[in-house]
Amino acid sequence: MAIPLSDDVRPALDLEGARRDLEARLQAHLDVIADLAPHALPTIDPVAYQTVTTNRQTVSAITAALNRLDAGTYGVCIRCGTEIPPARLEAVPHAAACVPCQSRVDAG
Repeated sequence: MAIPLSDDVRPALDLEGARRDLEARLQAHLDVIADLAPHALPTIDPVAYQTVTTNRQTVSAITAALNRLDAGTYGVCIRCGTEIPPARLEAVPHAAACVPCQSRVDAG
């Protein structure tokens, strides 16, 4: 198990930039949901239904990331407590887990 980095070793994350990015992504996903929701029934438009479902899951993940920002735990894996590499957060700003932990979750 990796040891969490102390604040003096951990590179500084642009938390305000991360917040702006997350808020913009959140709004984009909410807009998709608002546009598709009236037609998003499995029997009427299964593609819209799946798209709305996926967007709702992403909204939940983004909201959780914003909550971690507020709590001061953004960028720290919720499973093992180690730092999530900045490159991962750049690719997936709402990532809650480091790659090894997420791989274990995905493997089932």
